[in-house]
Amino acid sequence: MIAFASSDEGAPMTADDRERLRELAETEASLRRIAMLVADDVAPEIVFDAVTKEALRRFGSGTARMIRFEPDGTATMLANEGTSGPHVKVGQAWENYPPTGLTATIRRTGAPARVDDYRDIPGGEPFLHEGLRCSVGMPINVNGRLWGMIAVGAAEGPMAPDTELRMMGFTELLSIAIATAHNRAEMIASRARLVAAADEARRRITRDLHDGSQQRLVALALRLRTAADYCTDLDASRDSLRAAAADVFEITEELREIARGIHPAVLYEAGLGPALRALGRRSAIPTTVCVSLAGRLPAPIEVCAYYVVSEMLANAAKHAQASAIRIHAYIDGSQLHILVGDDGIGGANPAGSGLSGLRDRVEALGGTFEVDSDRGRGTVGICQLPTKVPCQPLC
Repeated sequence: MIAFASSDEGAPMTADDRERLRELAETEASLRRIAMLVADDVAPEIVFDAVTKEALRRFGSGTARMIRFEPDGTATMLANEGTSGPHVKVGQAWENYPPTGLTATIRRTGAPARVDDYRDIPGGEPFLHEGLRCSVGMPINVNGRLWGMIAVGAAEGPMAPDTELRMMGFTELLSIAIATAHNRAEMIASRARLVAAADEARRRITRDLHDGSQQRLVALALRLRTAADYCTDLDASRDSLRAAAADVFEITEELREIARGIHPAVLYEAGLGPALRALGRRSAIPTTVCVSLAGRLPAPIEVCAYYVVSEMLANAAKHAQASAIRIHAYIDGSQLHILVGDDGIGGANPAGSGLSGLRDRVEALGGTFEVDSDRGRGTVGICQLPTKVPCQPLC
């Protein structure tokens, strides 16, 4: 607990001291209620609703809203408490907000913002219609990045000059609670994606075996049976057996290709450098490969790096409309750096299932994976992996 002391030892507290103490006690009570929800592992939506209710109780008199900024430049209304209107759609995109209002200003500056009178700004009519005259918004930073904002508003204004200062401590501590709930939800989603990816891989292998090699093996068995039935005709038997032998070789190649898709033989036998060069040679787009690796890396690191490059090459072939790709792999200190870039149209979605799956795989090994894909400027995937497998926590 934090206590306020007067400037003179033993002197009675002033009215300002008592007000600050009351403010602190109320803030602590609000945060305690939110912290209990986070500790109980409730859904993030419940935490967001609770946060917004506390903000309205503490700082607003008309409304309180929480908005999340999305990576693609849009925004999502996560929670609303108090006044509302047709433009307020919780759980959906937050759109058509004033270009000089809270959302646009905070997203642009990352700093607190206020509107003293919605009558004075273009696009303020929806807020006036729901009964709001003024508002104050505070940025929410999660894991060092601008994650969103929380805003409070009132029917009469402007809001008190110290509203931003009063909200600041609340918002900073609030960010910790939101980060905890957000990171927990991301971890759950990441695990779900990993499980789904593994299930899909197993289904694909099963389908390939059933539709390809298994069917051909059945046909081979029937052909061998037929050959046995015609043993009296040596020429016919000889031709049938030769055809069966040819089928066996082809089936073996099919199985080898399937196995290569599960774990490339060149990666197992020769290491990451030769495996990346093999990927470059097989790429449908002309690819330059620059690899500076000395010796072998742990198998999980090599496999992860291989699939990062393989997926980026596949995405480029499908979507990038590129004429050239470059692959660069090197060791810097204790980190393996992998860069895969193309000169295509850009615009790749980092949140897409394929790229999200790569990020999950990389982060599971203690690495990082980022994609830079501005439209018209190509796409670059940047991966960093530790050169040693991270230690697993003890059970």
